[in-house]
Amino acid sequence: MTSHRYLENKDVHVLDCAGRVDLQMGLKRLRLLSDELEARPARDGVHRLLIDFRRTVWASEDVHRQLSRATRRDFGLNADNPCFRLAYVLKGGQGMVSKSERWFDDVDEAMEWLSYPAA
Repeated sequence: MTSHRYLENKDVHVLDCAGRVDLQMGLKRLRLLSDELEARPARDGVHRLLIDFRRTVWASEDVHRQLSRATRRDFGLNADNPCFRLAYVLKGGQGMVSKSERWFDDVDEAMEWLSYPAA
């Protein structure tokens, strides 16, 4: 099963974090996503990502923290990077993290938000 897919008609990258995620696997998925983003420049300069955590099982809370730090620091997936718009999906997730990051518990709502032009 691939963890990444690109929805060309919506210009959205989807990262499915399903299954047990350890540090090695998480970093590998992030590198693959980074390669995909480089290979497909965003149409309007803003990459849209839907990151699905609904079926994620973290190897440990420490792994979760390390991957969160690496995601923001090493891969630039954060609100300080104007080249990204991020929708996180998690059961019970809701609310704005920043103007370019939001939590959703529904994929359709996340996709709708991602389809709006970046602010």
